[in-house]
Order: sequence, then structure tokens, then C-alpha cells
Amino acid sequence: MTYSHFDARPIVPAIGAEISGIDLRQTDAEAQAELRAVLVDRKVLVFRDQDLSPHQYAAFLRIFGTPVKEDMVVDENHPPEVGAIHIQANEQQRINFWHMDHSFRELPTRVLSLYAKILPPVGGDTLFTSLEAAYDGLSDVQKEQIEGLHCHHRMTPTQNTKRRYTAEQAAAMENAPPIRHPLVPRNPENGRRYLFVNVPIYCRAIVEMPAAEGDALLRDLYHHVQRPEFHLRLTWQPNTVVVWENNHTLHYPVADYFPHERKLWRGVIQATEDDRPRAATQDVAATGPYHGEGPDRVAVPGLMR
Repeated sequence: MTYSHFDARPIVPAIGAEISGIDLRQTDAEAQAELRAVLVDRKVLVFRDQDLSPHQYAAFLRIFGTPVKEDMVVDENHPPEVGAIHIQANEQQRINFWHMDHSFRELPTRVLSLYAKILPPVGGDTLFTSLEAAYDGLSDVQKEQIEGLHCHHRMTPTQNTKRRYTAEQAAAMENAPPIRHPLVPRNPENGRRYLFVNVPIYCRAIVEMPAAEGDALLRDLYHHVQRPEFHLRLTWQPNTVVVWENNHTLHYPVADYFPHERKLWRGVIQATEDDRPRAATQDVAATGPYHGEGPDRVAVPGLMR
């Protein structure tokens, strides 16, 4: 696709676009509509050399929806929508695994953004993988076998939990009943199916399968989405802004820069009812041998790590 207000260069075939020729401090309504369209198409947008104040960054985030008050640390004089992921010097980053934010919510966050402010001399890259491309990479037999399944998601404390919540709030979320989401939803923006899987500390079980079989299936799918064909590796530069569709991707912050400091501003777009994952077959009559729910569903054979 071509755009009138900027250039969009695909980073790899499956995911990502580097956007150039645009100043994020000055975007009109037509440019903003094109940015929303290319985000749906490419999942991850990378903008280099953007000089934004905290309030300008918050204004930019509004292109994609309503920014929420951040539950991360907010620097003095920053608007409440602009938080920070700040790994101090001599602090070890520990969230070094593929994951999606907030899948344990009824309405998972659709859009997230980061803005690089302090970077290590080398390292600290972030990987992103497309859950739409991962679904497309399954065989027809595998797609049929997982259609109609649901997963239980729940919160588990991580390194950032103590920065976001009180101990009481974290315990309440951890002990709350699990949230049920379809394993194969359909993206309403483009009609594509995607795999709604997450790291096992969040994506706990398949509702319709015995625990051992469900765990094996989720493990295989979680490894499947990490294949290099589906992901890109972003090397940060100062003043790089990244926006991504959180609920249609996983990301992996690489923890290879100890003992150096790394600080990224962060913005979160409020989820709406339109962002609720809905099963791809929800609006059509279910057919075939796997119609309905029950413990007799079988694990998908042949998924390779």
C-alpha cells in the first residue's frame, strides 16, 4: 500500500513498517487516518528521529485512541498518560520472554507505544511477532483442530508489578477468577484470524481439554508463534517511537545490556468493547467434526518447536 502523507517501508514480509517523511508533532486528520490504517496492516510502526516533548508524545498517542493514566512511574512534569519503563544502572531486566500485555483482562489493550529516551551503548533490542502471520503459518488440519477452543488467562506478578500496583492489588488480581478468551479470534479491522496465545504465566489452560493435553498444545503454539518467519527485531536509536497492536502481537524485550541504564517512555491506549477477542466462528454457524465443546478434543499433532 502507498500513503499520501508519509513513506512506509516494510521491515520484514510478515510484520512491521518503518515510517519516514512525517513529523509526529504536526499531523492532520488525513495523515492520522493513514497511520491507523498502516498500523492495522503492519502491526508495528517505527518512527526514527522524533523530537517530542512529553505533552507532544501524549498528543500523538491520541491518534490511536484515548491514552489512559499510566500505571508505570510518571516523571515529574509529565502528563499522567506518559509513564516510563526505566531499568536503572546495575539493575537486571527480568521480563525477557515473549508476551502480550494485559491478556488477563476482559478487554486486552489493543495499542501500546514506547519512545526511546536513554539507551545502553549496545543491546536492549525488542522483538515483535505477528499472531496473524503465526495463524496463517499453521496447516489447514491444525487450523481446523484449534477452531472453537478457548483459553483461561490470569495475571501473575512480574518485575514491573511492584512498580504498578500495591501488594494488595497484585494479590487480588492474581487470585481473581481466570478470564476466558478464544484461541482463534478474528481481527474485526481486517477480517484475519490470529492466534490468541501468551506466555504460560498468563495463558494458563485450554478450557475444553484435559490439563496435560491442553498444556502441551499451548506450549507448542507458544513456540510456533516465535518462528523467525513471523517476527522482526527492532534496534532502538535515540528518539525512536514505536507503536504496535499489542493484542495481535507478542513482544520480547532483550535483557542483554546489564549493567547499563535504559529508559523508554510508555503510552497505553484504552481498550474498548470493540477490542474484546471474539471467536472467528462466533457470527457463523459452526460446522464440521469439532463443533461444540468438550474434553474429547485432541492436541494438534505436528507443531514443531
